[in-house]
Amino acid sequence: MLKHLNLIWFGVVAVATLVVILNPGLLDREALADFVARFGTVAFIVYVLLCLTRSLLLIPSTPFIFAGAIAFPDWPFAVLAASMAGVLSGSLLIYSFPGIGGYDERLKARYPKQINSIRERMQSRGAWWVTMGWAAFPLVPTDLICYVAGLAKMPVVKMAIAVQIGSFPFMAIYVFTGAELGTILLS
Repeated sequence: MLKHLNLIWFGVVAVATLVVILNPGLLDREALADFVARFGTVAFIVYVLLCLTRSLLLIPSTPFIFAGAIAFPDWPFAVLAASMAGVLSGSLLIYSFPGIGGYDERLKARYPKQINSIRERMQSRGAWWVTMGWAAFPLVPTDLICYVAGLAKMPVVKMAIAVQIGSFPFMAIYVFTGAELGTILLS
């Protein structure tokens, strides 16, 4: 089964990508908020589960943050906590992915000099700051720095803390802005 895990995972991602391409409105902030709100009393639990699993399909967290803030405008701190937990679970998954899929060994065999260079940089003192800065910059995917950190064997706790601290300011802005928008929309 592990041998075919990559094929299955890429198949799921390909199908999800095709569905989103054919229906781009699925990732609209309002569409996600409507989807979450349909679950009634268990809506917040469903929202947390979506936050924790969205990284399996490499879907950015920003639409989920806004959707949660819009759907639950009275619970901004709970939405922020769920969003932070989602980013943490996603960063740990992506960090672990090179080893799970055996990609680290393949890339080491194919690009030994480049991998060693990346490893040295990601294990230096400045790696924490680079990871935190990357996570803080909203226009680049945080998953990429987590993948590189995993490939370079940066200490997982160091990577996770840097991503959490870097992600927090914009997530807080997204949540509280979305909550205000949710209050307006739901009034």
